[in-house]
Order: sequence, then C-alpha cells, then structure tokens
Amino acid sequence: MDRMFGKYPILKTIIEEGCRLLFKIYFCLVHRVRVKGMENVPKEFEKLIIISNHESLIDGVLLWTYLDLKLKILVNRTRAQERWFKFFMQSDYTVPLDTMNPYSLKGIIERVNKGAPLLVFPEGRMTRTGSLMKIYEGTGFVAYKTGARILPIHLGNTYSTIFSRKEESRRKIFAPITVTAGKVLEPIVLEDMPPKRRKKQAAGMIYKALCDMTYEATNETSTISREFIRFCKENGSRILYKDSTGKEASYKRALTGAFVLGGYLSRLPDKHIGLLLPNLTVTALMFMGLELFRKIPVFLNYSTGPAALRHAMELADLTAIITSRQFLERIRVNQSVFEGRNLIFVEDLREEIGLKQKLTGIIRSVFPGTCSQMRPGEEKETAVILFTSGSEGVPKGVCLSHENIISNIRQALTKVDVRETDYFLNALPIFHSFGLTIGTVLPMFARAKVFLYVSPLHYRIVPEIAYDEGCTIFVGTNTFLNGYSKKAHPYDFHSMRYIFCGAEALSDSVFERYAKVYGVRVMSGYGATECSPIISINNSLEHEYGTVGKILPGMEYKLVPVEGIDNKQGRAGKLYVKGKNVMTGYLKNEKANEKFRVEDHGWYDTGDIVEITDEGFLKIAGRLKRFSKISGEMISLTAVEEALAGQFGERKEAAVMAVSDERKGERLILVTNSKDAGQKDIREILKAKGFSDIACPREIRYMKDIPKLGTGKIDYVRLKELLKTVKSER
Repeated sequence: MDRMFGKYPILKTIIEEGCRLLFKIYFCLVHRVRVKGMENVPKEFEKLIIISNHESLIDGVLLWTYLDLKLKILVNRTRAQERWFKFFMQSDYTVPLDTMNPYSLKGIIERVNKGAPLLVFPEGRMTRTGSLMKIYEGTGFVAYKTGARILPIHLGNTYSTIFSRKEESRRKIFAPITVTAGKVLEPIVLEDMPPKRRKKQAAGMIYKALCDMTYEATNETSTISREFIRFCKENGSRILYKDSTGKEASYKRALTGAFVLGGYLSRLPDKHIGLLLPNLTVTALMFMGLELFRKIPVFLNYSTGPAALRHAMELADLTAIITSRQFLERIRVNQSVFEGRNLIFVEDLREEIGLKQKLTGIIRSVFPGTCSQMRPGEEKETAVILFTSGSEGVPKGVCLSHENIISNIRQALTKVDVRETDYFLNALPIFHSFGLTIGTVLPMFARAKVFLYVSPLHYRIVPEIAYDEGCTIFVGTNTFLNGYSKKAHPYDFHSMRYIFCGAEALSDSVFERYAKVYGVRVMSGYGATECSPIISINNSLEHEYGTVGKILPGMEYKLVPVEGIDNKQGRAGKLYVKGKNVMTGYLKNEKANEKFRVEDHGWYDTGDIVEITDEGFLKIAGRLKRFSKISGEMISLTAVEEALAGQFGERKEAAVMAVSDERKGERLILVTNSKDAGQKDIREILKAKGFSDIACPREIRYMKDIPKLGTGKIDYVRLKELLKTVKSER
C-alpha cells in the first residue's frame, strides 16, 4: 500500500481506517468481540514486539484492527507464497521470514531496531490443539538481540471460529471472541548467561509470558455453580460423566440432575452437608447440586478409619451425611460411628424424590434464576471442605473457595492442552483434592468428559476400563500406577495422551515401565490440598525427568533457608507459595490461620524442602518433617526411601523412620515387607547412589502389611504406632 499510495498518505490513512471500521463491524456483529486491557498498549515506544497465541487465520487481522498500531506482522515466507494467501501476506503490513535461512532473522532485527512494532506468533503456526504449542527460538532471539519491550496478547476462542483448524463439526460461525492485552514486559536481558543457552532461555521466557497472559485472560471472577450452568448449556447433549454402574449424564442431563438433587437437599437446615460416597455420576451431581443451592459439601475420607472419620464430622459440625448402604458395607464402616447424625441414603432418593421435584428441576435447568447469579464477593466464600491425608498428624479441614478451585483449574489448563475430545479416567477418590479438582471438575471446564471409577485399588479393572472406553487422560498416584502396570495388557493404554502422577514421588521403575511397555510418558506433578491442589506440573512442552515441573502461572514462590540443609546459593530451601488458588484457611484452626494469614502475610508454608534447577524446574527433596538430624547432618528420609524402592522385588515396599538415639541424636529404621532385605545390601545400594554412611538404616524391621492411606501413601502416624509392637529382625 505504501507503493500504491506513497504520494497520497491521506488517502492511505482513509482506506486503512475504512478497513478497520468494516472489520470492527464484522467482529462486533458476528463474534461479539470483547476487548480488555487496551490501556496497556503503549502509545509511544522505541522498540516493541507484540506476542500472541495463534488459533485462526483471522488473528493477524483481528489484532491489526483493535491495536491501532502501524504494526508489521511476521509471516512464514513459504506460507506467504501460497496461492490463496499471496495477496494478503505479501504486502506492506507483513514481514516474511524464511525459517530455512537463519540469516533472515537479521532483517527482522533491523526492522525492530528501526522502531517498527512487530507482531509475532511465537508458535509459528496455527494451533491444532486449542492450546499453546511449541515456541520457536527465533522470537526469543529477536527479543533479546533488539532489547525491545514485549506486549503480550491473548486471543480467546478464535479456535472455535470457522477460520481455525479445529474439527469442522465443532466450529461456529458466531463464536464469541475476546482480545486481552497484558502489561508491557521489560526487555529480555541474558548477558550473564552462556551464549549457547540464550536462545532456549529466551524462548522459555516467551512461553512463560504467554502462559501468564492466558491465565490472566481466562481466570474471570465466578463461582463453580455459575460455570457449571454455563458449560452445561453450551454443551447440551455431549457426555460429561459416566461410571461403572452404566450411568452416564450428558451436560444437559447433568444440569437437570444437579437441580433435582440439589433442590431436594436444599431443604436440609444445615449449611455443611457431608458426602460419603465413591466415585459415581451421582456423587458428582450431588456435589454440583449442593453448589447450586449454596450449600457447602464436606467430603469425608473413608480410608483413614473411624477415629479420623468421627473427628472430621465433629470438626465440620455435620448432622446430615449423604451415603449409600451398599457402600458402607463395602468399606466396612460400622454405622455406630454416625450415631446422632441423619444418614441420607442414595438408594432411598428415587422413591423420596417425586414428580413435583423432578419437574421443578427441569424448569430450573432452563431458567436457573438466582442460582446463576453471583453475590458480591461470593467467589471468595467456601465452596467445599476437604481434609488433609493425616499422614503426619490429625487431619485438618481445608476450606477451598470458588476462586481457589477455578483459579487452579485455569492455571493447569495454561500448561496442559486438554481438548474437547479428551476422555478422563478418574479412579482417585473425590475426597482427595486431586480427584476432585483435576479428575472431576476440570474436565467440565475443558468441555471434555470423564469416567468415574469407584476404587483405585482394582488393579485389573482400571486398565481394562482405559482400554474399553478409549480414555485419553489418566490421573493417579505412583502406588496405584505401579499396581496397574503389573496387571495391564500392553495395549490397554494405547489411547492415552497423558498420564499424570501426583500425591507422591514418581519412581524410576514406574516411569520406565510405562515408557517401555505401554509407550506412554508419565508426567509428574506436585501439590497440596491447601493449594487446590496443583502447585507445579510437567507437560509435553516443558518436561524434566526427576522434577515435578515448573510453578504454575499466577503463583508466587519463595525459598526459606533451613538450618543444616545446603541452600545451594539460594536455589534450595523450604517452599512457600502464594496465589488465588491457595485456600481461604483451615476449619476451626485459628492458630494455624493466624500464622498463614497474618504472620506469613498469605504465604502458604508447604513444609517441603525443594530445589529449583537451572531451567526453573522444581525438585522435591522431601518434607521437612521427614528429615532427620544425625550427627549434625540433615538426612531426607524420603530420599532414602526412594533410593530403596523396588530394590527387593516388585511387590516389596520400604518405609524409613527415625527414632531417638542417645549418641547421634537420631537413627534410621527400615520397615519392609521383604525378608530378604539385609544390612549389607542396603548399605551397598545407598553407597552406589551417593548416600553417606550415616544415611544407612541401622535397624531393619519386618512388617507384612505397611499401613496406607486412601491415596496410596504410607500412613506414617499409624506406622509409628505399629512400630512399638514390631520387634527388630536384625
């Protein structure tokens, strides 16, 4: 256009503004475009690079229309020469890049240095997943070479338009679009880094900026009930929940079912309603129904024994508990535990819920009224109460708000490309935060579906379900994944795109078996109930074996030095985190809340000793409570356990405990169900893995059944009690 109207700049401006106006009319009428953060777009700058996710053919035009900058769009030279795109991509508004010629970057750098604002799609192509794909290093190279400031942009839902590469049947002509501009980032400075690492590091920083921008743009204030209504209305007849009883619920039927169940339960006078049920469709609908009518579900952990169950009910002041007769018989819980409380059995609901309640539920699903509205500040109110595992003490009640759970889901979805076509398999108990947030609620936010299975301990059945249903995403713990891997057929996990491991460390043997036998890479993550739960996670774009991934967007962290533990020049220490996903507080525990809210200013103390690698990945050394001070040296009991895991046979387990010692302060004891474990063998194994002599257990005790929690983790409280009755074998 400069060549055509070089002598008539006014005419060029008129044509440009006319085109912008026409495009705005189209975008407003057809896509109802919402624009946010335009105040962040700089009016004056010396050098500027605009980065954005790339979901459709109209992305460049969309940004050119709304940013109102004389920007240049970086395009692939090969793409620009294609017949259908030649007219649009070979113009004065584009800068072609030859990806096969590294010297072509020199011309791009010169353009930026001359002050031309450059629009770059760092992925280099339109996404095929709806999420961020790999970031090319060229963008990072241009950014740090020019010293330009960076403006991150997020385009929302252009992937659903007819201009994307999404499956054709799922595209929409009138798909709504959002354009969100973030705050301008300072130039990338990498002068202190070796030249060979600069490109990769800069690309990583670009990826982080886009992830942060995605989280900022998508994490809008809402409640679980509002989001449930919205997603159910949008997805209609598509399946949301399915379970082993053959029950399945589409999004539409799930909404109706939740209104029917929630309406029936809303007559209960209590705010807190207990849920003691396995993973079933009805359990998920009970949870959503209670949310719709602003009741607070309290999930009870049935794996920790009657004493812990009684403690949880008293702590939450529960008088009404929804459960199942068949389920109580299966888990062998004596009903005397619930003395004085109102038990509501799901087996009775079919008879108790009449035609009137069902019709009311159907009408409410069409006209939700106040259930779809949000009171001021409601997002910060408690949405659910979960209980910690109690592996190191009495279980604590954790109050998670709507904001906590929704924020954590949005954080996770910036890192993992969950698609509408994905099918989750969740056998983790819903009373576990991983099983609730990631295994039950997140699939809804991704418009996917989920199969809920009643028990993670059915090692033969769970892999068969994965095969029979064609599931694509699987969540579990190392203990459960280990069990499945020994019973599954090599073809059972053929459809799996991702397997995520959390709650405990991923062992070498489990990782290798899934990779070698099933051809699936297990991704390890890390979290805590108090964080809703994910803190960090590995993904297909950022993965470093032996770590638990990078801290999620929207979270701050700090490392506090611990006496006796090498802080590795500030890269190791006790981890504290802060973010919208961190709990509102503990239930009836003012002492703990005072420290969390006041003394630590909202920072959550994870109690874990971690190390941040050079690439920014999180490596867990162990819980501070699981460190022992021997002869003045801090020894990680978790690290010793991991080193000995699987050394005495596939089905043999090892737990390391510390007891007092008059001479050295403490000494280590190995508890194992292997009678072949010998002192000499243990010493050689640990020495070969770099452990000092003081890290070797001085005593071995045999225990046929090492106590476990419902998540598969070792129950150290129970183990400590049992050790008093178990004699030394060596």
